[in-house]
Amino acid sequence: MKTIDEQIVSDAQISAAILGNFNTREFVLVDLAPGPIPDCLYGRGLSYIGVTGIVNGAPRTALAVELDDAALSAITTAWVQYLAARIMPYLRTPDDSVLFLERLHALQDTRIG
Repeated sequence: MKTIDEQIVSDAQISAAILGNFNTREFVLVDLAPGPIPDCLYGRGLSYIGVTGIVNGAPRTALAVELDDAALSAITTAWVQYLAARIMPYLRTPDDSVLFLERLHALQDTRIG
């Protein structure tokens, strides 16, 4: 039987481990898909806080420790930045038609007196 952490990572379309250092207030989200935790994270006093992910469009989180409001806010900010970095490559960039419509919308309407 899987733990709740393992279940979230297994079921999620996107997930990350949450590592943090409560003394320095540094919180890092690490993609678990590529493999082990990167060496650059060692020696920074980071400990395991939990996992978070998106499962069928809904957010899911399993925390190993209790968090204060400031830590939760910092982790939420890190999660949004993590998602933005992962999603950006899939977003469409404006093409000529979008730019044309933006310029058209900016024109002054001469029909109005």
